[in-house]
Amino acid sequence: MEPPQSAFPTVGVSAQSRAEAKAQLLMRLRARSDVDLALLRAMEAAPRENFVDLAYADLALRDVAVPLPFGQTMEAPSALARMIAALNPRPDSRVLEIGAGSGYSAKVLSLLAREVVSVDCFERLALDARGRLELLGVANVAVVWADCFEISPAYGLFDRILIHGAIDEVPANIAGALGEGGVMAAASRRAGEEACELMRFTWSVTGGLDAQSLGPWRAQRLLRGLFSER
Repeated sequence: MEPPQSAFPTVGVSAQSRAEAKAQLLMRLRARSDVDLALLRAMEAAPRENFVDLAYADLALRDVAVPLPFGQTMEAPSALARMIAALNPRPDSRVLEIGAGSGYSAKVLSLLAREVVSVDCFERLALDARGRLELLGVANVAVVWADCFEISPAYGLFDRILIHGAIDEVPANIAGALGEGGVMAAASRRAGEEACELMRFTWSVTGGLDAQSLGPWRAQRLLRGLFSER
């Protein structure tokens, strides 16, 4: 398979600058109370600069969001860490990720969970993410081009679900993919507003989803449909 053009940038910043920037970023993450040692090690073992275009290699070394094709973005490392901490994946967890993006978050999740299924509605993003992960030898992640609102029952049930886009309510197909005792993290928009909150969803004893707000959040809307722009 031909590697994505954006895979493994090696120019733009010096080795010393990269090392210093990575050290500063890891120190910032280490200072967060919700980032445990396993998550910190996973993020350290997943170089973010391997998942961006060459033009953004320097941004990937900082705690900021990075632009992706088709108007999408890669969350800042601290934001991703907060979402994964809300999920609390276990080594035996099966994880569904809605919004593969560059493949970076799937790589981090692959180091924390048994299996990851990562879905993206943009064919090009899905193909590039799959290519990067294959080049890195990641064997426990499957990247799928699919409508993020139409999660097939054939995927089975998941212990953890991470939704990168903002939703007004949890789509039925996604809720149906969450197994008993599972946890879901997503950005939820308040009715009639553009403001978001990071929400943690779990199944209640009555069969509905209990929602816990984890504070204000910023996220783009989760897109419905399939997009095959190349």
